[in-house]
Amino acid sequence: MAVFKLSTILYMLMLPDRDLQIWSTRLDRDRAQIDKFKQFLTAAERQRAAKFINPLHGDRWIVARGCLRQILSQYLDLSPIQIEFSYGAQGKPALAGSQLQFNLSHAGDRAVYAISAQSPVGIDIESIHPIAAADLVDRFFSAAEQAIFHNLPIDLQQAAFFHAWVQKEAYLKACGTGLHTPLDKIAVSIDPRTPAAIISAPIAGMWRIEKLEIFPDYAGAIVIGGDYDKISYLT
Repeated sequence: MAVFKLSTILYMLMLPDRDLQIWSTRLDRDRAQIDKFKQFLTAAERQRAAKFINPLHGDRWIVARGCLRQILSQYLDLSPIQIEFSYGAQGKPALAGSQLQFNLSHAGDRAVYAISAQSPVGIDIESIHPIAAADLVDRFFSAAEQAIFHNLPIDLQQAAFFHAWVQKEAYLKACGTGLHTPLDKIAVSIDPRTPAAIISAPIAGMWRIEKLEIFPDYAGAIVIGGDYDKISYLT
């Protein structure tokens, strides 16, 4: 598998069937840029953004959603406002009337988007920050994963939690089940020094997983429902 870093200012967005393209962006923008992205949104999306108690979170949501529409418009040859979404039973977004597959994740000031021509995808990022990692592992992870986690050096345990968490989240997003599938039913690699890996999972299929190392101090993973030839990173 080849990995490319591309400048996308004038990139022709052709997406071969077995390729995967990953976009990344920052969400903290000046007011003019935020207002531009807001113009891409539907009335319902603007209402959702207005419900955030913290204005910063609302502005970040506007940019994340507006950027998603802008990215998809370049694949579909539509204006951003023309993009129509449908939603699965557990809320996974899809494109109405198109086979193009996508998924997004945002945390803090960063967002990532995965685009595939036909394979289901799930992507997740989390900012690595102080957290009661051991308590969360004991609560949400399997007994086998807990044992591995607690045998790691203390200085690796925080990174280990996030390394595993994003893998589980990305898998659930690719499947479209969300947290209706218990996290302890998905076994993944725990040690942050090792590659991402799905060891066992409750939903049958050919699931491929890759670690994402796009931003400093962030953990990330992407899951693809099938094989692929190439991952391209775009900004």
